[in-house]
Amino acid sequence: MISADIDATLKWDMDGIYEGNARAIRDLIDHGFLFGVASGRAYTDLMYYPDMWGIDRKFAFYIGLNGASLYDEATKENEVFFDIDTDKIRTIVEEIDRLDLDSHIYANGVTLFSKDSERLRRIGKTRHRNFRVVEDLSEMYAERTSKILINVPDEDMDKMKEHFRPILEQMGNTVKLTRTSPGALEFMPAEANKFYALKVYCDRHGIPMEEVAAFGDTTNDNEMIAGAGLGVCMLNGTDDTKAVADVISEYECKDEGFARFIYDHIL
Repeated sequence: MISADIDATLKWDMDGIYEGNARAIRDLIDHGFLFGVASGRAYTDLMYYPDMWGIDRKFAFYIGLNGASLYDEATKENEVFFDIDTDKIRTIVEEIDRLDLDSHIYANGVTLFSKDSERLRRIGKTRHRNFRVVEDLSEMYAERTSKILINVPDEDMDKMKEHFRPILEQMGNTVKLTRTSPGALEFMPAEANKFYALKVYCDRHGIPMEEVAAFGDTTNDNEMIAGAGLGVCMLNGTDDTKAVADVISEYECKDEGFARFIYDHIL
């Protein structure tokens, strides 16, 4: 079984999947492998990816919201395991707004943006995404959610984490702030991680973890990469993720490193 992160693993940020990676996924499935993606996105976005990528095959699972949710193709159900309560969302969102940054969250299949932004305009080019800018910030914390995303340059991430550290400590560290892709930081429930959902799926279907390979590139992939039988960090990955991986790919995401690894070492 293969579980793969998306951004900076199968594709780069808002780019489409690299054709070699799409071909490798088709070949894996045709050779009898179970394949699924593990992402920070919600299932309402992830469900469109096989068609968008030209992969006319069924994915076995979709791990969404950084492991807070799991869609199992066998049961046709999307389960949500963890979320953030509204009082904590309000505290975080209002502080983000005070810093003059924009945030976005998932709410009932809609991506809510706190304000207009470059990220929103880029997402606007993705036709399947249902999104809008809120009329009032209170809409952002009207319901519980499993993640809050802010876009911050990589060089400013440590500074941003330090800024929010006392706020998260006041919440009893029930929420964590994690890099999820280049330029993206996400607040998520402390219990949520991609390995949690991966293990739920494997336990349900009697799949030994030793038979699972997991691919990723950054901090929100760490638990999945460390827990899988074979954990692969992309060559372009962050140092913390490389440190927990069993192996580092020979090529970067932009050089179709996932496909090259699959054909060189698995198929």
